[in-house]
Amino acid sequence: MPKAEKSKKNQVKGILKLLILKELEKDDATGYDLIKKISIKTSKKPSPGSVYPLLKELTNSGFLNVRAEGKKKVYSISEKGRKVLDEISIQEKEAILRKIDVLKDSGIISEGEVEDVLQLINFKKEILIKLFELKNWMRFLRTISKAFENSKDEVEKILDETIEKLEKIE
Repeated sequence: MPKAEKSKKNQVKGILKLLILKELEKDDATGYDLIKKISIKTSKKPSPGSVYPLLKELTNSGFLNVRAEGKKKVYSISEKGRKVLDEISIQEKEAILRKIDVLKDSGIISEGEVEDVLQLINFKKEILIKLFELKNWMRFLRTISKAFENSKDEVEKILDETIEKLEKIE
């Protein structure tokens, strides 16, 4: 297997592991349940052949616990898994704060604007988390991105029409 292809495969495995941990952080689930939840979030159904080996790997590494309920295996996140997710969250926040410090130190934003920037970042994060709960959100993003390359004006027209329809739901 070429090096670039192997690297991409490892990236997908890493993302899938993270998605599994994030889903199990919310609630215990079977492998089948995880496949369904991940396919809703990403609009791509991961194969059982990719999910079940990762569940076994994460369990063997101590990131997950597993229990039998009848013939089903139910997975839950372990304390070690929670610590990893907490550490990722801390590192994300630290990275954002370092970027804000660069903006502040370079004079792009003032000390008084730092809080506004942080609130904007948190607002955007909350919105994205909600949007990823929508069944076809990732498919929508991929589709709109491709369409934008062909006709920005047509995409803007469709977005305006869609916004009007969504505002009626409010």
